[in-house]
Amino acid sequence: MTNSTDNASKTKPIGIHRTLHALWTQHGGSRALTNVVLTERGGEIKIDPHATGSCVITLDEDAASAVRDTITEWLG
Repeated sequence: MTNSTDNASKTKPIGIHRTLHALWTQHGGSRALTNVVLTERGGEIKIDPHATGSCVITLDEDAASAVRDTITEWLG
């Protein structure tokens, strides 16, 4: 497992996209590495956990701020 410093150094900015390397556990199976793609468009944040466009989570500004605040609290 990688720590947050390792993950931060592996974040790759590509235009309006950011790719994060993360660990993925599918339906209780074994862990594997995956790319998570983050995209900002029109004030919305789109999170693509498969990097394929087949499953996208869309957050508006309020939801994205709530996620940020929660992660900041957990890591603080």
